[in-house]
Amino acid sequence: MVLRYAMSRRRVGLSVHCQAKQYELRICIHRTCKRQGSEQLLKFAVDLGLPSLKAAPIGCLGNCGNGPNMVVLPDERLLHHVATPNDLAQVLRAFCRTSIDDTILQATQLRLAGNAHAAQQDFRQAINCYSQALQLGPSVGTHMLYSNRSAVYLQEGDKDAALADAQRAVEYAPPGFHNAAIRLIDTLFALGRFDEAAELCKRTADQDSSFKFREEYTAIKKALQSVGQQV
Repeated sequence: MVLRYAMSRRRVGLSVHCQAKQYELRICIHRTCKRQGSEQLLKFAVDLGLPSLKAAPIGCLGNCGNGPNMVVLPDERLLHHVATPNDLAQVLRAFCRTSIDDTILQATQLRLAGNAHAAQQDFRQAINCYSQALQLGPSVGTHMLYSNRSAVYLQEGDKDAALADAQRAVEYAPPGFHNAAIRLIDTLFALGRFDEAAELCKRTADQDSSFKFREEYTAIKKALQSVGQQV
């Protein structure tokens, strides 16, 4: 697909202080753009984890119906019809001096497809997508693939596979990626290894206090308390 975008240099009332070679995408998540998939596009941009790029939501940018719309900072380039991961890759290449390796792009698309299958409880197909993505050997995002596949394995009842993937997710996870610890805690709990689950919960909270503000933390704490574990 050839990216169909319209570019405007009109000012949109934004200012940002950027270091050299630092770019920011502000992606509209207002009603029309949201219906056109802008939230999924934002998640894709965030999940890429590129150090030279920040992605964040923004309100309506106008040109409703021509979206998803976004603005690229610091140049304040307003873009339209950026609808797919491939479209976004072209935007990054053209305006942000950033090329996404094809392997990363393919792996991310497979992960998103796996997420969609998991949401439909098609666990076998979800696992297949995550496994294909891991076989590609992407340089970023591996921790999310292991984390997601662990969750699906656990839902299928394959606790050993869920444990192995959760351990890998924790190993590869960057600071602040709490999902990996949550997956491992969930699996340890399912295996009846309550003391290990409680210890990991405490350690994760000690390392990053923001973990305590996750909804999952409250649920984990209650579950552990129900089996006599204090967190």
